[in-house]
Amino acid sequence: ILLPIVGNACEHASAVRFAILDKPGLSIGIAVGSSTQISLFVVPFSVLVGWIIDSPMDLNFGSLNTTVMSISVIVVLSVVVDGTANWLQGYLLISGYLIIA
Repeated sequence: ILLPIVGNACEHASAVRFAILDKPGLSIGIAVGSSTQISLFVVPFSVLVGWIIDSPMDLNFGSLNTTVMSISVIVVLSVVVDGTANWLQGYLLISGYLIIA
């Protein structure tokens, strides 16, 4: 949990800074790029480290985790597709985060 937060602290700070400067497109791009980087590098790397230390780690997620991630992708896609955001999409993003957390 701490590796993605600490490893991408600079990216998170710049995403927040650009959001404050009223540049939501750039902020969303940074956030989605950071999430993609973690999902494509850190998760498979964790599986490889699990093999090395002989710990049972695999990419076999349960149905609840898969459903939550699928809904998260759909909500983020609804914000990214049109390039603009309104209060309802912001509410959906915050609600999705609170449900997942």
